[in-house]
Parts: sequence; structure tokens; C-alpha cells
Amino acid sequence: MATAKPVRARNINKAEAGETVGLKEPAREEMERRAYDLYLARGEVHGYDQDDWLQAKPELKEAQS
Repeated sequence: MATAKPVRARNINKAEAGETVGLKEPAREEMERRAYDLYLARGEVHGYDQDDWLQAKPELKEAQS
């Protein structure tokens, strides 16, 4: 019976992982404001708060670059 070789995790840098290098995380207040702006732009329709929050972060990070 053959024994399985252990799998080693490969270290990857942030750029390989698709993360933006050198940019700070947006402040919570900025995230809240952008998410609220998205809510207003949608016509104040409830039920999309998580979508708005998840959309706000990459938009703010992109604006930093």
C-alpha cells in the first residue's frame, strides 16, 4: 500500500492572490457612506444592505489607486 505524500501549501504574495498591494483598507465611515449612497441610488429599496456593503469596499479601494 502506497502512502500519500503530504501536501505543502505554497506561499503566494498578495499580488498573486489578487489583492491590491500597498493600499489601505477603507475606513468604516467611508464604507458606511458609500453603502448608504448605493442604497439611495437604488431608490431606497430595502434588502440589499449586504450587497451595498460588499460593493462599496472595492469601489473605495479603486478610488484610492
